[in-house]
Amino acid sequence: MNLALLLSIAAVLFQTDADGLTPLMRAAARGDAAQVRSLVEGGADVNLAHAELRITPLMFAAYSGHDAVVQLLLEKGARANAKDAAGASAADWASQGGHEPTADRLGKAGAQLNPFLNVGILPFGLMDKAAGKTPA
Repeated sequence: MNLALLLSIAAVLFQTDADGLTPLMRAAARGDAAQVRSLVEGGADVNLAHAELRITPLMFAAYSGHDAVVQLLLEKGARANAKDAAGASAADWASQGGHEPTADRLGKAGAQLNPFLNVGILPFGLMDKAAGKTPA
């Protein structure tokens, strides 16, 4: 593979859109396991976080309760104990999304719930937008 092709692939994998989201973050939010696998196998970083909010692909998948994507990201090296800018873990995001089984799975993988989390500061709109959900 030539250098120009490698650089163009890397540019796509790590490029962020107007919301600061990578293709992997959006695929994780939608629960698209096939695309997540393809992006990760293509070199996407499973731990690359949103530049400002520090939300990871695992947090996006957890919030929407996409267990297959959560498991895939964990298998590919996603850090369950990572915290976003508000101090929330992927388990916190799963709990806030109403997905307790996902939160439990993440807890077993090392994510800790933050009992002092101020959920009023979590960017729920960005999570929904990443998953392609429109406001009611």
